[in-house]
Amino acid sequence: MDHPAPTSHTPAAGARSPNDSYVARGMATASVGMGFFSAVIFFWTPFTSLLSSVGLILGLISVARGVKGGLRGENYAMVGTILCATSLTITVTLNQVLRYAQWDTLPYLW
Repeated sequence: MDHPAPTSHTPAAGARSPNDSYVARGMATASVGMGFFSAVIFFWTPFTSLLSSVGLILGLISVARGVKGGLRGENYAMVGTILCATSLTITVTLNQVLRYAQWDTLPYLW
């Protein structure tokens, strides 16, 4: 069986995808990491809210720019956005809403 000789062709100039940047892919992947870690430590009240909020912002920026994050087409940006939104919802529900529903008093704001 004869195989054709390999030809080298250069990609067209100016045909860059949003996934070409290491920093953009890192932002999408950081969103996944922050979302997972903030879901694990949901009981650390201020820190987990900060982590999930930053991860949500990074994920939304990556989704808006069209960056998927994975080299083989995995959509890490969307996964990170969903993880961070879920973690933020769990944190706000458990630490804010249920705390005041359980004791029937609102916090004193001084």
